[in-house]
Amino acid sequence: MKELKDKVAVITGGASGIGLAMAESFGSEGMKLVIADIQPDALETAVGGLKARGFEAVGVVVDVSKHDSVKALAAAALEAFGKIHVVVNNAGVSITGPIWKLTLDDWRWVYDANVWGVVHGINVFTPILIEQAEPAHIINTASLASFNGTGEHAPYCSSKAAVLSMSQSLYSELVAWNTKVGVSVVCPGMVATQIHKSNRNRPNDDRPWSDREWADEQHVRGSEVFQGNGVAPSVIADVTLEALKENRFYVFHGERWKEMIGGIAQRTLDGENPAVVTWGPDLRPKPATADAG
Repeated sequence: MKELKDKVAVITGGASGIGLAMAESFGSEGMKLVIADIQPDALETAVGGLKARGFEAVGVVVDVSKHDSVKALAAAALEAFGKIHVVVNNAGVSITGPIWKLTLDDWRWVYDANVWGVVHGINVFTPILIEQAEPAHIINTASLASFNGTGEHAPYCSSKAAVLSMSQSLYSELVAWNTKVGVSVVCPGMVATQIHKSNRNRPNDDRPWSDREWADEQHVRGSEVFQGNGVAPSVIADVTLEALKENRFYVFHGERWKEMIGGIAQRTLDGENPAVVTWGPDLRPKPATADAG
């Protein structure tokens, strides 16, 4: 999509992090913005900030894990601006810990947002974009984690692998069907967002959640430093904007991704076992040592 002025972008998870940075980047191109998020207070602040910069923006409270909620988002966007040209399925959550210590509800929560959220976005918005018969684009936020299962990060990595695969399939289908809808998949590495605090958006009920994300103070401190060392969300937003203009499928940042993906591919081709990589600071229990006495 070369011409973005006055085009309409819908962005889920748009009240913070990469989503908000994309809104700011797209708004700078003259796009009209529909910002969706599950947090009403953060959404209000984000939309207020966008409007203060002179951008045309509306906010919609959305739970992407629910199909009806995403349908309502599409209806609100069409009511506000009449058309939709760019859809960013960006909302996502994360939880960490050894697989055997995570509860089934932990898994369902991550998959409901990261996988079903994208499924719902594709299901609801793709027919609208095709029917408009105008240049349009779908952007799905995946991760470098899509390419490798990292220890203590299995729900996130596996869900983002699904997003990558869905995006590849969607791209092939939309080209084969001769539509005017492009597809991009964003695969950033570490980004300085608040995704390590995703538990703030967990359902507030009595389900058996894993408690490391909020109860383990050492883990929380380590995660804060580790996540904070990532690149600024604006960097990812800018490369995504470039990919949108160039109709480019893969969106990476920097050069380290080539080394990482190349290394994974080579180990696979050589039949080697996976490299042992764990997420974040090393907080694993240390082996006991004998007394020196």
